[in-house]
Amino acid sequence: MAIQPQAFLNFAARNYSLLHDIYRRENGVNEAELFELIRLHRSDPNPSPEYTYNQLLDLKILEPLPDATAIYEMTRPIAVLFRFLLQEQRYTSAKVIQAYLDELDLQHDNLDNALRKGKLGRIERSLTEITDIMERVRQDSRANRQAIINEVMALKANRERRTVRERFGKILYIWQEYLKPLQDLIDVNKSMDSCLDGLEILLKSGSKEYLNNGVVHDQISRTSIRLVRLRRDVLTDFHESIQEVEPLYRVLERDSILARGASMALERIDKHGLGSLELNEVLALPGGRLLEGLFTNTSMETYLHGLKGYQPEQAPALSQNAGDSSHGYIDFNDVAEQLADQLPVEDILGWLFEHYPDVELGDLLRVYGRIMRSVRYVSEFSSQQNTYHFDGVNVVAHPLAIAEVQKI
Repeated sequence: MAIQPQAFLNFAARNYSLLHDIYRRENGVNEAELFELIRLHRSDPNPSPEYTYNQLLDLKILEPLPDATAIYEMTRPIAVLFRFLLQEQRYTSAKVIQAYLDELDLQHDNLDNALRKGKLGRIERSLTEITDIMERVRQDSRANRQAIINEVMALKANRERRTVRERFGKILYIWQEYLKPLQDLIDVNKSMDSCLDGLEILLKSGSKEYLNNGVVHDQISRTSIRLVRLRRDVLTDFHESIQEVEPLYRVLERDSILARGASMALERIDKHGLGSLELNEVLALPGGRLLEGLFTNTSMETYLHGLKGYQPEQAPALSQNAGDSSHGYIDFNDVAEQLADQLPVEDILGWLFEHYPDVELGDLLRVYGRIMRSVRYVSEFSSQQNTYHFDGVNVVAHPLAIAEVQKI
């Protein structure tokens, strides 16, 4: 029984969170868990859980596991759709791509036979099959690239705190199981080029032969265009995947070798002691190189002979009357007590400059800042600016007036 697309899409729109939750449960859900999920994601206007359950089965979103009772999993077409929408594609091996190419070779022969015999219906079916196979190859190639990019980004981020060895194992698996066989398929054995070249020649020949048949000619032309796109996209996806994986592969390979070597060295030290590494023999440098840049004995003796009888001069005494350049020290608590006795004060900064002329400007501004930020004082800034002259520096500020101290 065919599924009504509008009914399926409407149901998916209303129950997206439920479908997404089921998609994440790759091992399936039993009937009790499924009803619990339906109730969890159900909003008030939604139908009953039993109706939603039946819709999940009728719309072929869920199906029972073959080896279990009352345990359901998401059907493969819906899971593939979710992986596409969430950009969580999975890998397609070179063996699958090779199977597609073998199928293309078979359809190439069927199309060649149909073109020579003028069987229009068979020509149309063969072209449709060829288009479908090429699109599957292209989509799987694009999915491969996205899956590899996602994996590389996850390995770089390393949020799961995996060891270097584990990360190298993953990247090595991608390299050996997917990229290297695909490289042999594309660059080395040229199996893909051989298949696509033969199909391109056949399509060009068919296009010329059926130039006067508008329907067949148009279909052949569209298939030829798809063939060009397939070549371009597969090569682009493959080379971009290589560019993503190879630098990380090299780095993790080096780190893995270093980590493995360090682990073996520590294990040997633990069992046989440090001497078992024979570091003196392995790391010893040539003796001649150690003498570079050193004094010879003769040069050293000559230099020391010149120092014989040396009498150092008495160091000049420091003047005690050079003037006192020290500034006065200011304590915030002393300032606060003195300020409290003289409140209200209309201009705090001017008051500080007037009462502490021997203190450094930086210390006065530090105290001023603490007074300004303190919640103890009832304060208000003036709208007019004042210019203060202190220790050769002009300070421009809005006067800060303090009326009283709050009781806290």
